[in-house]
Amino acid sequence: MRPDDQALAGGRRTRRLGLGLLAPPLLLALAAPLLGKGSVGPMLAPPSLGHPMGTDDLGQDMLFLLAQGAEVSFVIGGLATAIALAIGTVLGLSAAFAGRLADDIVMRAAELTVTVPPLLLAIVMAGLVGSGTLLTAAALGFGAWPIVGRVARAAALGLRGQPHLLAARALGLSRRQIAVDHVLPAILPVVLALSGVLFSGAVLAEATLSFVGLADTSVPGWGHLMAHAGPYLRDAWWLWLFPGLLLVMVTGGVALLADLR
Repeated sequence: MRPDDQALAGGRRTRRLGLGLLAPPLLLALAAPLLGKGSVGPMLAPPSLGHPMGTDDLGQDMLFLLAQGAEVSFVIGGLATAIALAIGTVLGLSAAFAGRLADDIVMRAAELTVTVPPLLLAIVMAGLVGSGTLLTAAALGFGAWPIVGRVARAAALGLRGQPHLLAARALGLSRRQIAVDHVLPAILPVVLALSGVLFSGAVLAEATLSFVGLADTSVPGWGHLMAHAGPYLRDAWWLWLFPGLLLVMVTGGVALLADLR
C-alpha cells in the first residue's frame, strides 16, 4: 500500500473512531427534550431495563439527568466556540489590515485577555452576575478569542503581500474589501481548525464550573453529577462512571475529528 493510501486509510479509521465516540453523547443531547421530566424509581437503583443508567439518591432516572447534561455541554461548547471564532477572526483581520494603531490595540487587548484564563473569567462572572448557560458560554468564548485572533492575524499577514492582493489594491479596492472578500475566505480553514480545541476546552470548563457549583444550578451538568456522586463512589458506581465516560467521549471524539483537517 502506498503512503498516500495508508494516510487515507488512517484518516478514515480516525474519522470513524471520532464519530463513534461523539455520536452517543450527541444523540443523548438531541433526545433530552423528548424525555420529558424523567421517571422516578427506587433510590440508588443500579442500571436495569427500566433505568438503563440507574437512579440517583433521590430516585431520579440517571438517563434523563445525563441527557440534560449533554444538552447543556453541547450548547455551551457550541456557543463558546462560535463567540471565540467570531471575535477572534474579526479582531485578527482588523489587526492585520486596519493599520499599525489598530494592530497595537488588538495585540495589547489579546495580551491582557490571555492573562485571565477563560475558566477564571467564567468564575468571576458567575460571582458578579450569577450563573447561566448564555453567561457561561459568553465568558468562555470571550476568554478564548486571543487564540483565534493571533492565528487569524498571522495567517492574514502571511497573505498581505500576495500578488493578487496587491493587484486588488492597485485597482482601488479598500483594505476592508480586500480583507473581507479575499483574505477572509483564505484564512477560514486555518481558523476553523481551532474549533475542536475551543469546543473541548469549553465543555471541560463547563464541567469544572458545574463540579464546583458555579454553573446553572437549574440544569444538572455532568460535573455536578460527578460531584454529587462523591459520597457513593463505592456503593453506586454508575453515578460517577457514566457522566465521566460521556465527558471523555465528547472531548476525545471532537479532538479526533478536529485533527482531520
